[in-house]
Amino acid sequence: MQQIGFYLDFISPFAYLANSQLPAIAARYGAVIDHRPLDVQRAKLATGNTAPSTRSIADKARFIRRDRLAWASRYGIPMADPASFKAPRLNTGLLLAKEAGVAQAYVDAAFYRVWGLGGDPDDEMLIRDTCITCGLDADGFLRAVEEPLLKDKFEASQNAAWEIGVFGVPIMTFGEQMFWGNDRLDFLEEALAAEGCRSRGES
Repeated sequence: MQQIGFYLDFISPFAYLANSQLPAIAARYGAVIDHRPLDVQRAKLATGNTAPSTRSIADKARFIRRDRLAWASRYGIPMADPASFKAPRLNTGLLLAKEAGVAQAYVDAAFYRVWGLGGDPDDEMLIRDTCITCGLDADGFLRAVEEPLLKDKFEASQNAAWEIGVFGVPIMTFGEQMFWGNDRLDFLEEALAAEGCRSRGES
C-alpha cells in the first residue's frame, strides 16, 4: 500500500488546511497517511532557515492571514486565530495517538480546536477534550507526554526528519518526492495517480 508521510505542527494553519483535504486524497488512491509531528521552529533552524517569523513582519503576516482565510473559505472549513503558538504536548502526544491507532482522529480533533475554534494548543482542557474525542485516556496522556521516554522518541523523529531535509510544515512525502505547502496537494495527487498507473502497467 502506498504511504504518504505528513509532517505537521499544530501551530501551522497551512498544516490544518492540508489535513482537511489529505485523508480524501489518500483514500482515492488507496494510500495510508503516516502522521509525523514536527517542531517547525526547530526544523527551520536545523535546516538553516533563519528568516524572521511571519508573525514578526506585519505586512507579510496580514497577507498570510488573508491567504489562509481564503483557503479555508474554499475548503468550507472554519478558521480562527489560535490563542497561542505553542504546542509541545499536542505535537509529542501525536506519537501516543499513532501507537493507539487513532492518529487521524487525534489530528482532526486537535486541529479543529486550535484553528477551527481558536483555542490555545497548550491548554490542558483543550488537550483533554482532544483525547476524549478520539478515545484516549486524558490523564494517562498528560502524564505520558512529560515522560523522558516519549520525549526521546519525539527527538528521534525530529532528527530523522531533518536528515531527509524536512524544513517546514506541512510537508508531504511520497517515495523520494517532497511536497511543501497546502497549495502543493495537487502535485501530490498527480504523483499518486502516476504511481497507480505504473503499478497497473499503464503508460
